[in-house]
Amino acid sequence: MTSVIDHSRMSQIRNKIIKWYKSDGRRFPWRETSNPYEIVIAEMMLRRTTAAAVTRVYPKFIKKYPDIESLSFADEHEIKQTVQSLGLQNQRSKHLQRMSRYLLKEFNGDIAAAKSNLRSLPGVGRYVASAIRSFALGESTHMVDGNIVHLLQRILGLSFSGPNDELVWSIMKDVGGIKQDKHLYWGIIDIVAQLCLRKNPRCSMCPLEEECTFNQSKK
Repeated sequence: MTSVIDHSRMSQIRNKIIKWYKSDGRRFPWRETSNPYEIVIAEMMLRRTTAAAVTRVYPKFIKKYPDIESLSFADEHEIKQTVQSLGLQNQRSKHLQRMSRYLLKEFNGDIAAAKSNLRSLPGVGRYVASAIRSFALGESTHMVDGNIVHLLQRILGLSFSGPNDELVWSIMKDVGGIKQDKHLYWGIIDIVAQLCLRKNPRCSMCPLEEECTFNQSKK
């Protein structure tokens, strides 16, 4: 572990990603709001689809169901139609409605009150629960998804079994540092989407070009 976690290197990686995001990162409505409900909806929509696809659905969804109460009492078929273009609409509509009903019944719709029970929400796994605590509730929480696994594998020259690998969670805690800045995570998502492509990566444009084991191996 000590050969993997070089604190100085992790700090450099963190700072470069945050700096890049603040100048070149993408802007989405769920990144511009502090409304916990709107952030929860976005995180649940973003599972297994692209941000571009969610952008086409999200504003309409929030306008139609502006709060937990309206979503809780909504017709599931209508929810399904609203999220249809994201795919997995049967599963998404069920999870969205059941999540809102659970929050309303158990916590009076207060997402902050449910922070210790987020993983019991329908459709909320380990990453989404961490994302809600960080993006919606302002907590310093590390998280791991497929984008983070992909980027860290390339930068560090390691191999992980997937987003549930405890090693990558441990490394990401160190990469994020004490603050676990949300801009770090948005930066990773955007770097993977725009630069660190799985095929034909744009290494010369990446802020981590000098830090990346994958890029150095190509030379």
